[in-house]
Amino acid sequence: MKKIARYILLLALLLSLPSVCFSQSVNPFLSKGRSNKDPFSGDKRTVLIVFDASGSMEETIKDETKIHIAKRVLEDVLLRAAPNVNLGLRVYGSVKPTGKPEIDCTDSKLLIFPGVNNRRSIVGEINKILPQGFTPITFSLSQAVRDLIPYGGEKSIILISDGQETCGGDPCKLAEQIAISNIDLKVDVVGFGIRDDYLAQEQLMCVAFNTHGKYFLADSAEELTRSLSESINKSVTGKIITNIGKNVEVHTEETEGYEQMPKLQPEKLML
Repeated sequence: MKKIARYILLLALLLSLPSVCFSQSVNPFLSKGRSNKDPFSGDKRTVLIVFDASGSMEETIKDETKIHIAKRVLEDVLLRAAPNVNLGLRVYGSVKPTGKPEIDCTDSKLLIFPGVNNRRSIVGEINKILPQGFTPITFSLSQAVRDLIPYGGEKSIILISDGQETCGGDPCKLAEQIAISNIDLKVDVVGFGIRDDYLAQEQLMCVAFNTHGKYFLADSAEELTRSLSESINKSVTGKIITNIGKNVEVHTEETEGYEQMPKLQPEKLML
């Protein structure tokens, strides 16, 4: 009986205490001390890789396909990347062409949302990729800009491409729109295996320079490793996305409709 009486007394004392309302400002589980674990926190860097999986990535460099080199290099670079950087993956050109522009020229997917502790997931998705589609660079970049809207802090895109746009878009013009549309974002570009393709180099360089990004020319696994490592691990310089309002729109030929879509340019495809 005495034991029961003590429990009753303890319960009465607890009920008599002032109630505590745990708001976000006092809740220890939502304190500012945990902000560094929030992927959308303003103190985090976010890097979105936009990866070329078009049919031309089946071409070889020193008896090894470009896609195999890129997969191998990305795995190495990603697993050594700074653990506190948000990394994500968008891939274009990985679907076998259908002959329908509205499908082939929107072949771009966000496979891994930018975050930390996801390096193995990114590598796993990269290893599943089969290069067989077209090269909708403009559409992919416009979607990548939208992917980054929720994230605070420094943001950048790394575009990896082995050729120029093949869906009639103009990525250089899109980069100009990004620069003048209050979208403070840089795009680093890696031109992979295109040393002799001057038109592709000109187009890709334009994207980088118009967004205050860097342009890398890589013709080997070693050069690709250096380019990606520098872009991912070095601090982002230049402008930072501070605010992208909901009313900001990025218009490209792909997003404005398909009734006047130019004829698809040829791309080497895997049968």
